[in-house]
Amino acid sequence: MVAPYATILKAAAEHQHRESYTGYESDRKAWVRYPPPRWIWWGTAICGIPSEVSRAMLRGWHANNGAVLGNPRLGFVCTGQTVDGQPGLEGYYKEWDRDLAPEERLQFSPGERCPPFDPARAPKLPENAWPEERLLKVLRNYSMEYITSIVPETVAALGPEEGGHLAGAAARLIGMHTFDEVASLLGDVEPGAAGFATAFARLASGQGDDAELLQEGDSTMVRQTSWRLMSERADLSPAVFDAWNELWVGAALAHDRFMRIEVCQRRDRGDPHWAWRFR
Repeated sequence: MVAPYATILKAAAEHQHRESYTGYESDRKAWVRYPPPRWIWWGTAICGIPSEVSRAMLRGWHANNGAVLGNPRLGFVCTGQTVDGQPGLEGYYKEWDRDLAPEERLQFSPGERCPPFDPARAPKLPENAWPEERLLKVLRNYSMEYITSIVPETVAALGPEEGGHLAGAAARLIGMHTFDEVASLLGDVEPGAAGFATAFARLASGQGDDAELLQEGDSTMVRQTSWRLMSERADLSPAVFDAWNELWVGAALAHDRFMRIEVCQRRDRGDPHWAWRFR
């Protein structure tokens, strides 16, 4: 599921609080360290992540921060990766004396080691401006952004048919495999279609959408007018919604394999709402 990953993020942050940090070294150099467990590759999933995937993430994110911030002299030096068997993903941002070419923005220096964590030098958020509720929303938004980026880019890169199929298959498996954990986080889910629809509406609300629960005869509907996850994405392929919706299909199969989900309205096809019927 999307929203409950905020809880996984929070647990990972609490587990890692001693060494997961941004460390100031000088006005032109600052370290970052992400020790295991890496929440995005939770549990045994990290065993299937090749070094190239981790490097690609660094190239698209850390190495690109200088360009995004308007500082072409800023690059990232990676000194270790968890997927290579090293005790964490670590490295430092450095400002060079000249503009960096695109291929220079990410460099590797495995012989260097991240210095020990110094709590006195770690950045701190003011508690009055960053209460617990706000921090949880940040964690939720951060985790949701992965889905916002990954699904449309998969469809764009591989095409609606192949990309939609791969993203949808992954979403269905995630829905099935995480449903019990999500149900526990929600305080359990009542049996049957009505119980699942109630949980679905709660999760949609937790993601920032205006979900409404409706009873129609022997079926239960959830209707919403927003899709916050993709609200800033224009001209989306219908395959993006189809793939994302497989998350809920998988969850429904884990809840009750005889239950069916029908998408009966879609705003991306001209309807006034998104709506699902559960029976």
